[in-house]
Amino acid sequence: MTTQKSEATNSKINLRKLARLNLDRLSEAEHQQNSALLTQKLTNYLNRHFSNSQRIAIFAALPHEPDLSLLHALFPQKQFLYPLVTSDTEMDFHLVTNPASLKTGAFGILEPNPQVHPPVLVDDIDLVLVPGLAFDLHGNRLGQGRGFYDLFLRQIPTTPTIGITYGSQLVPRIPTEPHDRRMSFLATNRGVIPV
Repeated sequence: MTTQKSEATNSKINLRKLARLNLDRLSEAEHQQNSALLTQKLTNYLNRHFSNSQRIAIFAALPHEPDLSLLHALFPQKQFLYPLVTSDTEMDFHLVTNPASLKTGAFGILEPNPQVHPPVLVDDIDLVLVPGLAFDLHGNRLGQGRGFYDLFLRQIPTTPTIGITYGSQLVPRIPTEPHDRRMSFLATNRGVIPV
């Protein structure tokens, strides 16, 4: 069992290196174009399949991650919730009406200010848009390696999740461990698919 776990961990470390290299090769123009296409495809899908989802957990993009901030303008009637790192392993989500009000926090990621942005109970979240370095077509996710989303998603096992990534970051297989949770859907600049 320990050998299997270490093999999965080593495979993930190597996959992370490759995924980051792949993302680093994108020009700023390619990044913007991919983000715009992904946002368009995701918007169409949300309108068709998640029109009743009012509280959507989202994320502030790291460099070369898909930028979903335009969703605020496209869905003014919905509430968007951003993660705030609260410990070495945990994060909670806060209501943010204007992404320009986010401030640089843990790991250089833009985060909500708990004095300004009210917290939201995890059980009140209708849908989670989940970032990842890579995904496979079974919905398995390769994150940054810190485990924040793994722990968070355990709290809401039945809430739908959409893995957010570029089509170039889809890989044949991501090794899994018992704590990993598959996404319900994948959204890329090529479209949105259930998994």
